[in-house]
Amino acid sequence: MGEFGNRVRALGINTRFLAGAMAGAVARHWLLAIGSLVAAFALWFAVEDVENPRVAATVPVETEEAVPVEVVNVPAGLIVGEVGAVRVVVEARAGDVDELRAGDFSATVDASALRAGAARSLPVTVGTARGDVRVVRPEPGVIEVSAVAAVSRELPVTVVATGELPSGFRQGLPEVDPPFVTVTGRAELVEAVNEVQATVSISGLRTAQTFNVELAARTSDGSRVTVTLSQNRARVTVPVEEALLTRQIAVLGGVRGRPAPGYAVTSVAIAPSPIEVTGPREVVEAMGTFTVDDIDVGGAIAEVVARREIALPEEVSAEVSTVFITASIEAQRGWRTLRLPPVFTDVPEGLTIADGVYAVEVRVAGDEPLLAGLTHEDVIATVSLAGAEAGIADREVEVVAPEGVLVVAVALLSVELLEPETADPDAAEGEEAADGEDAANGEDAAADGGAAE
Repeated sequence: MGEFGNRVRALGINTRFLAGAMAGAVARHWLLAIGSLVAAFALWFAVEDVENPRVAATVPVETEEAVPVEVVNVPAGLIVGEVGAVRVVVEARAGDVDELRAGDFSATVDASALRAGAARSLPVTVGTARGDVRVVRPEPGVIEVSAVAAVSRELPVTVVATGELPSGFRQGLPEVDPPFVTVTGRAELVEAVNEVQATVSISGLRTAQTFNVELAARTSDGSRVTVTLSQNRARVTVPVEEALLTRQIAVLGGVRGRPAPGYAVTSVAIAPSPIEVTGPREVVEAMGTFTVDDIDVGGAIAEVVARREIALPEEVSAEVSTVFITASIEAQRGWRTLRLPPVFTDVPEGLTIADGVYAVEVRVAGDEPLLAGLTHEDVIATVSLAGAEAGIADREVEVVAPEGVLVVAVALLSVELLEPETADPDAAEGEEAADGEDAANGEDAAADGGAAE
């Protein structure tokens, strides 16, 4: 370990010595180092110029598309005609020339001085974003540009739906925003525009959907026309709904005629109602109610039921085709006041009822037909005189009525009872004479009986 450690320490000392020596050499010869670096770059550029020199060339090559020219600063109200394209003479590395394309350049002409109806040769300006390429000149260097006055025309946006909806669905009237656009361009092109179309695909739609689509000006044969539109896109909402509609429709009906006296119609019912119908949406939506013929209740005293057919429009179906109309008939409730002769019972011994006309006032209620046929014999008014004393007194009356007739109120009856001594004197004398005769006859009979003995 001792010898190995000594060698390591010696190596470390040597390394530090060499690093210090090199740093000192650089510090002493810095001008020499910079000169070496410059010489290296110069050598690299010399080699590059030899192996990949900068050359002048016309691009893009003939087999590629030329650089399109854009006309800028066109005065308002003018339309410029089509302009050609240019190729560009550049200075670039030989290895880059074949890679240059039209997209690497921009070519413009300034039309700010252009006037309607005139053609002018305008210089072409070419630029490039490639820092290693220098534009020498465009070919051609000038391009003839002509301008005409623009014309405008407002047209509605027409929605063109492609594809098919699922079975059982239909398309409603589309809504377009904006509904109109202004078409601007050359007179002959604007005149050729038949409509501005917004094309949407409705394949598979089951509900309304909104599209944001590009607008296209087209001729009557569908060819696209190159014009300027005030808006290039439109928002189109296409309603989609079921072609058939199902809904509930009420059935109405009434009565004609009058029930028997004392009876009335208490309700009219139709079953089933409402009924479910299915048909074309526009037909079903326009339907209000079904009305069936009235039912005849003339002279009726009980429920009346009749069957009625439903008249359905064409192409409309219903869950049922007939209904039943029922008129409920019930007797009307009423009341009557009767004056009845009383039946006296339980007259106390030794008392008599004073002569006179006695009548009991009774109020009864019930069905009108039953009350209409009620007689005095049907209702019995009984007055019990049990425990009564001589004189005038109000007596309670017990009334018995037929089934279905309710006794509502009974007036008290004033009854006068007489004792024997207050009876009629003439009648008393007649009774005494009769008693005397009976006594005499008895005595005579007794005498006769004695004589017979």
